[in-house]
Amino acid sequence: MVQAEGFTAKDFLKLDEAHQKFWIEGAVDMMGLVAANTNNHQQGKCIMKWYYGDENAERNGLIIASMKQYEDVPPNAIMLALAERACGTIKN
Repeated sequence: MVQAEGFTAKDFLKLDEAHQKFWIEGAVDMMGLVAANTNNHQQGKCIMKWYYGDENAERNGLIIASMKQYEDVPPNAIMLALAERACGTIKN
């Protein structure tokens, strides 16, 4: 079981590939939903396209490489940084 408190990218990388994919997709879906509901619909679409678009394999590679580079950082912070770099700051 994955616990949020103290969960780092190093912990994320210990998950099997199927669980990593499930976690990433859940994070992307939630960021897209939050962005669409608090900012604007276009930013939500951008986040969804950023991950689920034609370059999905490249995005997965970028996410995993970032997790390896920043092992002591919570994976949700890494995901947020990557999505915001692509689509702008998510404001509430």
